[in-house]
This record gives sequence, C-alpha cells and structure tokens, in this order.
Amino acid sequence: MIPGEARGERWLRWAGLTAFTVYCCWALLMDRGGGPAGEPGAAPPEGRSFSEIRFLALGDVNLGRRVGQVILKGDTLYPFARVADTLRAYDVVFANLESNISDQHGRTEHPRNNMIFTAPPAAAQALKRGGVRVVATANNHALDFGVSARDQTIRYLDSAGVFHCGTPGKGESLYHPALFRANGIRMAFFAVTDLMNGRGVKWNDLVAGADTGGLLPSIRAVRETTDVVVVSYHGGVEYAPKASERTRMFARQVLEGGADIVLGHHPHIPYGIETAGGKVAAHSLGNFVFMQPDRTWTRFSFALSFDIIRDATGTRIRSLRALPLRAGFQPEFLPPGSEAARIRQRIRLLSSQDVQEHMTW
Repeated sequence: MIPGEARGERWLRWAGLTAFTVYCCWALLMDRGGGPAGEPGAAPPEGRSFSEIRFLALGDVNLGRRVGQVILKGDTLYPFARVADTLRAYDVVFANLESNISDQHGRTEHPRNNMIFTAPPAAAQALKRGGVRVVATANNHALDFGVSARDQTIRYLDSAGVFHCGTPGKGESLYHPALFRANGIRMAFFAVTDLMNGRGVKWNDLVAGADTGGLLPSIRAVRETTDVVVVSYHGGVEYAPKASERTRMFARQVLEGGADIVLGHHPHIPYGIETAGGKVAAHSLGNFVFMQPDRTWTRFSFALSFDIIRDATGTRIRSLRALPLRAGFQPEFLPPGSEAARIRQRIRLLSSQDVQEHMTW
C-alpha cells in the first residue's frame, strides 16, 4: 500500500460518485449527461444510442533540439515514425508539448543554454501527421524564446488543426479549455503548470498556473455540457522516485472539483496511477519524444490507453491499459518481454491498491 492510500479511501467517500465497477478488465463508472459540446465533431451514426472512443495519453514531447533540426530538413514524420500507426488507431491522442513552436531562423535551442529550446514551425504538422490531436502548452518551457514564441505556438497549432490548452489565444480566458468531440462523446481539456523557467518572469497572465481558484470555476462552467474533463498538470520534482504530496493533493482537489482524469507531467520519469470515485490520476507519464539518456526511467515509460463509452446510462471509462514504451528521439512501443514487464512492475508498485488488483497489465 502506498502512502496516502487511506486518505484516498476517504476521498472516494467524499466524492459521492457512482460505484466502482470491474468488467473483464478494469472499468470505471461515471454517469454524465449534458448538451452539445462547444466544438463541432463527429456524432454517433443516426439511430445509435451507443458511442465509443479510444483515448491515448502520452508524456512529454520535445520537438526542439536535434529533433527540430531533422524536422527543419523536411522529415516531419521523424519523431513519430515508429508509433504513428498506433497513434492513428485512436480517436483522441493527447500529449504534453514541452517545446514551443516558433521561427528562430534555423535555431532549435539557445546557443549558450540547451535548456532553452523551441521546435520549428513545421513541428505543428509533425504532430498532426503523427496522430496527436490535442496538446498541453502550459509547462515550464512555455516562454522559452519569449512571449512571441508562445504566440507563434498558438498560431502554428491552430493552422495545423491541432487542439491546444494552457496558453490562451487572443480574447480567450486564461483557463480556456480545448473542446473536442469524437463519436458523440464530448471532452474538455485543461492544462496548468506549477513551474516556469527564468527568474523574475511574469508569466501568470500568459500561461495557466496550477491555481484551483482559477481552474475549478472553469471546469464547472463546462461540466454540464461535457462528458469527460481532462486536466494536464505540469509540476512536481524532476527525477524524484515518486509523486510529491503536493502533486497528489492537487490531483485530489481537481478531481473532487469536477475533473475526471488528471495527467501528470514534468518529472520525466513514470509514476503510478490512483483512482477514486470513478476517476483517474496518473501522476507522471514520463517522457515520450524526449531524449534524456543518463537515467533509466527517463528512457522508459508508458502511455495510458482509455476505452470510453456513452450509452443511455451515461458515460464511463470502460477500460484502462498501460502501454510500455522506450522514449527518445523516435519513441517506440515495446513488445511483450522483460523491458515491458519491468515498466509494468514499476507502475504497479507505485499505484493504489485498487489499480494493482484490477487494472489490465
């Protein structure tokens, strides 16, 4: 049992949601209704009351540095070449976009500081070609290369048709969600960060911070017209062996406040999964398109796959599955074997008891 599990059980009672249900794999029940979503999308075929989508959540994606140089040469599929077929099989794929997207005249990192980086303009098309539909732009690199690069990121993503959340566009509120609909199931994505690079940088009006006072009212504003609310949280301690209490507390507050799924980023290594009241917190999805070769767990991680259905009784996450992967310039999903088993074992040991017992491994 991991620390804080008893508190998680109290949280389950406090939430007062629908019962936890186990199907042939791992199932979560969350009864939702509501009206039309704020963005157009595919509706279920006429005469059908049942809808289903497959949703895949990825970790950190850095399309700057060396990957950015390859993209500049014209190979926009390069970072996703080994995973694109898998990603395209999903209705919705979400990732944390760790690099902004801007034109720096051929540069994809700062000449004197490789911790400051950017992806080139064509990176937005790389995301689209790779099958990534929604990205979080709220993270500690959101203002690398300044406010202009932040604004360019929004424009390039919009031009490529990639949904984004975390850095508002012109006329949008700070906690403006990305609204996505597939097969009649409506999703709202929010992204926030607890961190920002650069001393003295005034960023709270430019990037959504991890402030529940601003986030929770925005979640409540879309809750009745949305089936699934997803929050990306960028925070915690890089390379720490497990999620901090601050990270876990923020996830609990957000899920209690109306979100259904919290996806953690920034530590660059994979953490466990907790559930309560039919809701999911994955405290860190680690790296995806990100090369950090010096540590084992920055090179191996997982993607989190959800099967979500909607029928006459409401919307529920029917199953949850971890997909082990090797991160790097060109990530790849791992076949069954010792590497995949080692990743699953790590996630299992860091997860809450119900996940250990009922999740499909």
